[in-house]
Formats: sequence, C-alpha cells, structure tokens
Amino acid sequence: MATIKFYQSTETKGKTLILFTFIFNHERLRLSTGLSVPVNAWDQNDQKAKPLKEFAVFNKKIRDITKFLLDKYDELFNYESTLTREEIKKKAKELKESYQVLMGRKEEENLVQTTLLSYIGTFQDRYKNKYSPEHLKHYNALKTHLETFQEKSGFRVDFETVGKIFYIKFTDYLKELGLKPNTIGSQVKKVKRLMNEALEDNLTTNQDHRKREFKVTKEEVDTIYLTEDDIKVLYEMSIEIPSKRKIRDIFVMNCYTGLRHSDWTKVSIKSIDDGKMQIRTHKTNVPVLIPLKPLVLEILERYETIEIPTLQKTNDALRWIGEKAFDQKLGKGNISKWLQIRTHTARRSFATNAYIAGISERAIMQITGHKTTESFQKYIRFTKQETAEKLKGHSFFN
Repeated sequence: MATIKFYQSTETKGKTLILFTFIFNHERLRLSTGLSVPVNAWDQNDQKAKPLKEFAVFNKKIRDITKFLLDKYDELFNYESTLTREEIKKKAKELKESYQVLMGRKEEENLVQTTLLSYIGTFQDRYKNKYSPEHLKHYNALKTHLETFQEKSGFRVDFETVGKIFYIKFTDYLKELGLKPNTIGSQVKKVKRLMNEALEDNLTTNQDHRKREFKVTKEEVDTIYLTEDDIKVLYEMSIEIPSKRKIRDIFVMNCYTGLRHSDWTKVSIKSIDDGKMQIRTHKTNVPVLIPLKPLVLEILERYETIEIPTLQKTNDALRWIGEKAFDQKLGKGNISKWLQIRTHTARRSFATNAYIAGISERAIMQITGHKTTESFQKYIRFTKQETAEKLKGHSFFN
C-alpha cells in the first residue's frame, strides 16, 4: 500500500510551496512538487487548489505527479515477495531518482541500472570463451520468454521479483505455450544460473530461487534407441532422394561414433589415423578419440565432405526416413520406434549398444564426453529382458 499526502511549506510573499510525503513499505519520501499557490488557495482536505477553474493547470500537475509516483511504485513493487530493508531502500532510491528525472532535476543517463534482462547479455559476454555459441544462444530464448511473459502478464521481471510467485506464473506461462516439462525445467535452470551469478556480483541479495519450491522440473522420457539389427536394416533401406539418403547414411555413421549433431560436420577422412578419429567436440571443447567400424570408413569414402542442414531440417529429414521405415515394417518388435528417431537417437544408440556389448562405462564416457555416471546412465535404454540377457553370463549367476 502506498499513500501520498500533499501539504504546504512556509509562506513567502503570500504564496506557499507544495511539498508531499510518499509512504510505502515502511519507507517515507519527502519531496517538493516545485509548484506554488497563494496560501489561501490550497485546500488541505481536498488536496487541490481552489477555485478549480482558476487553478486547473496547477491541479492537473498535482494529478500527474500522483499518477507517476503510483505507477512507478507498481512497477517497482509489482510482486508478492518479502524484501529486505536493504532492497526496499534501494527501490526507494530508484523511485526518488526517477521522480527527479521527471522534474528535470537529474539527468536520465545517470539512472541506467543493471536489470535481470540486461544482465543476460553481460553473462553471455563473460562466458563467450568458456561455453559454445550454441549454448549461450539458449539464453536468448530465455530472454525472449521473459520479455514476452512480462508484457503479457504485467509481472515485472527483475532480480528482486524472482521468487515463488514468479516461478508459478512463469512456469504456467511456459505450459500454456505447450512446452514440455524438461524444456520448462531448462528455462528455470537458466534463471537460477543467472541469479546465482548476480548474487556473486552483488547485484541482488534475493535468494528465493534457492528455495525448495523453486525446482527444476524433470520428466523421465522414454527415448528410443536403435539396436544393431535396426541400424543394419535402416542402412540397407532403399532411399531414392539423394539428400535424404545422405542424411540417413550420416545418421547411421554416427550411431557408431556417438557424436552430437553439432559435431557431425567435423567427421572426415583427414581426422582419421590408424583406424581412430580424433576431434574436438563443439559443446565441451574437449578432444575425443573414437575407434571406427569399417562401416564408418565406408560412408566417409562415399562423401567427400559431410555437409548437413540445420538441426531442424535434419530432424525433418529423419522424421521422413523414420516414416518410410515404419511403412515398410522394417525390423523386429515395436516398429513405432521409427516414428521417433531424431539426431540424438544416434548418440543414444551408440552409448546403449556399446554398453550392451560389454564395453565399460568409463571407456564409453571417454568417447561420449559424459563427465558423470549419472548423466551417462540417462543414455542407456534397454529392456528388462535385455538386462537379463546381458547379466546371465555373469559369473555371479553361474
């Protein structure tokens, strides 16, 4: 709740300067309107000058000041969150300075402050040499979501507003867009990352994003992988369109390299030495060394350069290829898996098939670049029957 009370200052030559007190959040600002009227013209009860017709311009200026202060208050305190005294005083100072700009007493450029939205650019620039451009571009999408959310909901997005109410409103907004839980969780995770960085920079003292209810949602996705038999029948499937056939071949090749889509174009004959390929991954900038199957060499010899379209266009092509495989009822078991293949299926298929074949997790992780067993295990997808088959030869069961 904010209240404004106008009152007269001392009399000078029959006129009085009108001052006001603006009270909000246990904070009190005493400021001058810069407006003067005859002493006997000011009506303290009605908070205006009379007669109304004679002082119409004066009274309009009083109303304009009132509207500006209340609008600015709503902008700065438009959220349900407990603020520290330090944060309230900071906002009070910003409100006071904004009023001084309105009255021409302060230059506007002196009021430029870092906000959560502007801080995203600072964060991207700071880590441009540590993270890949693709990784940092994801923060552009977050900024767009936050800006659109702020515009449509009227909820001001800033360091001090990131709390429980923001979390509920923002995640509801993302759900209305049709985003999946894991995608929403990714957006929340980035907000938390920015807030932690801002805390270290002393831009805020708000730590609501660290509370339990401010959680990163995750949903276990039953993502498919292709068995080695699946990969073989897919590779042998007839495809008349050269561009689609090339995408199929490169996809199959990467079912045996475990590379991300962003690294597919780095594969070439030149990077091969003694049956092994060494490349530096785009996402982590870490060199990996991959032993190659003869099939990989066969595909590389077929194409002089590995040029592929964007991720979206590549997935569109794989969707077309999967539908063709489904229509032809290729493979065994649940053939609906063909309708789900995407670029990431190649990497997941590599990790799962290598694991089923008995290659140690540590050795596979050296190729995939996974840093933790937990993150690696998310790539392993096989049935209880396959697990039993893998374990039945173990000495424990013999």
